[in-house]
Amino acid sequence: MSILAHRVGTPGRARGRRPVGRRMRRIGLSVFFASIAVNAALGIYAVLAPDFGDTQGKILATSLCITGAVLVALANEPAWERGVLTPVPQAGALLGVLGFGMAVVGIWVEPAGDTYGRIMGTTFTLAGACTAASLLALARLARQHRWVFALTLGLLALGATLVAVSLWWDDPSEIYLRGMGVVLIALAAFAVTVPVLHWVDRATLAVAEAGGEVRFCPHCGGKLIGETGVELACGRCGRAFTVSPRLST
Repeated sequence: MSILAHRVGTPGRARGRRPVGRRMRRIGLSVFFASIAVNAALGIYAVLAPDFGDTQGKILATSLCITGAVLVALANEPAWERGVLTPVPQAGALLGVLGFGMAVVGIWVEPAGDTYGRIMGTTFTLAGACTAASLLALARLARQHRWVFALTLGLLALGATLVAVSLWWDDPSEIYLRGMGVVLIALAAFAVTVPVLHWVDRATLAVAEAGGEVRFCPHCGGKLIGETGVELACGRCGRAFTVSPRLST
C-alpha cells in the first residue's frame, strides 16, 4: 500500500516565501557555476603558463573559497526554506560564508600569529556541524527511530565542541584526543544510519498515512493533524496538499 500526496495549492504566506527561495537558489547556482568556470580557467592557465606566480595563485584560491561558500549556503538552503531545525540552517550558511570570507582575507593579508587561524578554524567547525545537522534534519524517520536522530545531533554538538576546543589547546592530552576520536567515530556511524533509516521507514510512514490520519507534512515533515482525502495546509512550510491512500499492485 502506498500514498499519493497531491499538491493542490499554496496559501498566501507560502506564495510570499517560495519565490524568494527560488531567487536565492538561482543566484547561488549562478555564482557557483561562475566560480567553477573561473577555477577551471585559472587551473588551465596554471598548467599552461610558465609564469604562474603568487598573485595568480591567490586569485585561484579566492575563487575556490567563493565556490565553497556557495556550496555551504546551498547545502543549508533546503532546511532553511522548510523551516526545519531553525535557526541551525541559517547559522550554518552564515558561518560558512564568514569562514570562507576569513579565508580570503587570510590569503591576501596573511595575518601573523595563531589567533586568526584558530578563529577561522572554529568558524569552519561550527559551520560544518550546522550544515551536517541541516542535511540530516531533512530525513523522515518513524517514531521508534527518532531517538537515533536526536542522539546524532547530540554527538554532532559534542564533537564540534571538542574539535573547537582542541584548536585553542596548544598541547591537548592523549586522553582528550582519544575521547574526541571515540565521539567522532560514533558520530560517523550514527550520521550514516540516519539516511538509511529514512529509506527504511518509507513503507512504515506510508502505512501510517494511509490509515486515515495524516500526522506530518509529506513535503517538510512538519507535524500536523488531519485526515486522508481532505485538503490540508502545513503550518511550517505553508504548502497545501491532499493525501490519498492507494493499494500497490
